[in-house]
Amino acid sequence: MTASPPPRPHNLAVLYTSVAAALEDVREELRESMDLAINASSVAGALVSAGFDAHPVPFGTDPAALCLALRGYDAVFNLSEGPLDCPQKEPHGAALLELLRLPYTGNGPATLAQCNDKPLAKALIAGAGIATPRHRIYSCVPRGKSGLCFPVIVKPAREDGSSGIDESSVVESEAGLRKRVAHVVDRFRQEALAEEFVGGREFNVALIGNGTAADPYRALPPGELAYDDPAWRVCSYESKWDPEHPSYEAIRPVVPAKIPASLRRRLQSSALACASLFNLRGYARVDFRLDADGVPHVLEVNPNPDISPDAGMARAARADGLSYPALIAEIVRLGVALGAR
Repeated sequence: MTASPPPRPHNLAVLYTSVAAALEDVREELRESMDLAINASSVAGALVSAGFDAHPVPFGTDPAALCLALRGYDAVFNLSEGPLDCPQKEPHGAALLELLRLPYTGNGPATLAQCNDKPLAKALIAGAGIATPRHRIYSCVPRGKSGLCFPVIVKPAREDGSSGIDESSVVESEAGLRKRVAHVVDRFRQEALAEEFVGGREFNVALIGNGTAADPYRALPPGELAYDDPAWRVCSYESKWDPEHPSYEAIRPVVPAKIPASLRRRLQSSALACASLFNLRGYARVDFRLDADGVPHVLEVNPNPDISPDAGMARAARADGLSYPALIAEIVRLGVALGAR
């Protein structure tokens, strides 16, 4: 007998945390655009338009009070990226939902922890034979030679949203590497990831699916970040979040990317390999850059990408024929299909 599909949930909580509160040194004028309360409102609106009863619910600072607030909901759309104002606690939000035995959207705590630990993620990617830039991990300023080919990009080992990345992150010498590692370790109080800078075209591939027989992974059309001005080499914190920064307009999303079918297949195949490697669930995104020979190198696997209506995930879905409400409803369906994990 074929198992019946789980019942469609009616009453959903859109659980969110304030990313802006979790990040240090965020300018006041940027806080609103970074606050997941805005995303939660967009997601709740899309769910209502798709026939659900949906309500934004802040994670807050009291987990016991949150448990009470979630009573009566059939499922949770999980946007809790920084529980208790700490981005490193992102897996804890999903773990709490598992303890409550509530179906929820997106990836589980193990996957979130693996992907958000960049050194661990890169070791797993390289170990699986998937192309990724060579790298070193530093907990303090190095004394000897790195053994890396310059230029090298240095970034915090456990941040997201391009936090800690700007044009100064790309260094040209061992002396520059030591200076930037010192900055990251001192400023972010964590290890620094130094990897060989791959300077070709930059792409990303959005994924949906659970990797199961019923809901296999599906790679959406690749998008490109087009660098209109050669002065900018990286998609920095400012280029993502600060409309007044000159790089904000100089780095444009192009979805779908204008690329040959052979490159599209190669990007999607590598993204699907990452999905299987990290046991991704629901939705995710894989970021790439091409090397001098046109080979895609995985920079990062993002298990909880921006889900706002104008972000890359929604653009890729529209390029594949999915409206924003349809994308959000599909993410809910995938989460409910996994049940109470």
